[in-house]
Amino acid sequence: MAKEQYILELGMLEQEAQALQQQMQIINQQILELQNLQFGLQELDKSKEKEILTNIGKNIFIKTEILSKELIVEVGNKNLVKKSIPETIKIIEEQLGRLIEAKQKVIEKIQELQMQMEKLIVQAEKEDKDKK
Repeated sequence: MAKEQYILELGMLEQEAQALQQQMQIINQQILELQNLQFGLQELDKSKEKEILTNIGKNIFIKTEILSKELIVEVGNKNLVKKSIPETIKIIEEQLGRLIEAKQKVIEKIQELQMQMEKLIVQAEKEDKDKK
């Protein structure tokens, strides 16, 4: 295989690896957000307070009176259902499980790409050495 072909293949593999790294960052961010939400719900469940500060967006908060600890949760297609805090935490745990599985698959794919790149480098070095 020509040196240019090795360089081209390595470049394509590197681009794919970078895309997977970006995907990994997104998954990690989603995991962190869900873990923070889970922690917040656990604290709310234990709390005896009747008021909390609620983030209404862009770090702007409003003092909110807690009338009920029953939550309204979107379960897909904009369908809303009432859930208890423990039920909602269970949903979050399921989502975390799916994200962790997805993260593991991305890690495995990155490792495969690294192995492919190493093989290409070894092949290129061997061919270059054989030509000399």
